[in-house]
Amino acid sequence: MKKSILALTVLISLCTASCSLKYRRDKLAENFIPQIVFSQAVLNRYENNKKSLALKTVKFEQYDKSNTVFAQDCDFVLFDEEGKEISTGACALLSADSDSEIYTFYDGISFDNKKQGIAIKGSTIKWNGKTQQLVSAKNSQLTLKKDDFEVTGKNFSASSVSNTFQFSQGVKGQQILTQASSSAEQITFSADSMSGHVSSKSDAGNNTVLSGHAYVKTKTMEIHADSIELSGKDFRYVKANGNIKGVNTESQLEFEASSLEYDREVKIVTLSGDVMLKDIKNAVTAKAQIIEYNQATDVAVMQVGVELTQKNNKCSGAYALYRKKEQTLELAGNAKVAQGTDTFRAQSISFNLETEQIVLDGNVRGTVKNGGN
Repeated sequence: MKKSILALTVLISLCTASCSLKYRRDKLAENFIPQIVFSQAVLNRYENNKKSLALKTVKFEQYDKSNTVFAQDCDFVLFDEEGKEISTGACALLSADSDSEIYTFYDGISFDNKKQGIAIKGSTIKWNGKTQQLVSAKNSQLTLKKDDFEVTGKNFSASSVSNTFQFSQGVKGQQILTQASSSAEQITFSADSMSGHVSSKSDAGNNTVLSGHAYVKTKTMEIHADSIELSGKDFRYVKANGNIKGVNTESQLEFEASSLEYDREVKIVTLSGDVMLKDIKNAVTAKAQIIEYNQATDVAVMQVGVELTQKNNKCSGAYALYRKKEQTLELAGNAKVAQGTDTFRAQSISFNLETEQIVLDGNVRGTVKNGGN
């Protein structure tokens, strides 16, 4: 334990001295004087008579009794069993402990896994060969890129066993999606933290969760929420929960809700829990417990405690069908339309919001004052 602490102390001192490998040897125990020192070294490692690693470094130091090596200004290449390059990388300082299988990379880190198509850049990264865990230093920023997916954040961790990764602070990123029509759509996102799977964007099992001040922007939708989940092939499905606020830029609709489900392919969004939907262009505001909006047809289906206001009109019912293009409303279930001091009730009501024409059907009753229609 004392040896590992002393070795770590030496490593930290190297980093704080602009990655210089010079240190005061008189303060080191004899066991920590390097057994082997190479300058401008090219080192190769072989497994089963096949090259598995090639390392170029300005300075290389090996410590015999602690089984620790340090290398400065490194470039390295990893090979598979067939001798093909699978990963390349570089860093300003490398520490490797063969006993614990812990490898720490410092400053100017770049890592490119060609087999999985993953690129990583950061300032401090530690790899544990026994647990197959990769972590960044606390508050250290790291960028992960795979295909057209890129994310930057702090406090990164990843597991090659479960093929998952996580950022616990300051997440920002984007995903470029190429549609069948060859037009590209960019999804941008940000959050306090993020977790997900390292997989292809075309994988139907894709799953990414954004937590804390989560934000997602697609070609036609902007969503703010406590948490947002992106899943499915090309992130087809978007789910959000908690304090949802957003806008559909194509349909010019603003909305608030407790939960949201959005299918980007069929362009249907379902809002639940104290929903507010505002048609900006037509000055229509609707409230309900559930609202399903079809972006392709511009039709909203509203259920439970429906309230809709427009100009001097106030409409309510248990169920409503709002056709945005036609500016018509169909109400059912204790349907009611109030126009100023005039009130109309029926089992169902059809209401034209532009002409204010009302059609009543079933158990009709109402109150008309001051000679109104």
